[in-house]
Amino acid sequence: MTQDQQTILMFKGLIASLPEESQTKVKAAVQSIREVLAAYPDGEATIALGLIGAELQCDELEHITK
Repeated sequence: MTQDQQTILMFKGLIASLPEESQTKVKAAVQSIREVLAAYPDGEATIALGLIGAELQCDELEHITK
């Protein structure tokens, strides 16, 4: 199993450990993000998602909510 596959399993385990209401919200958020990715098939949404991920990694929450 690759490290990437392990990361996916880790997130799936985290989601499974959440209360049912939170699991439902996470699944809805995932679906919304997948829809945005599909709406920008030339990669723009992937770049935007990468930016948000980098901001999260740097704890720059003020950038994410603006």
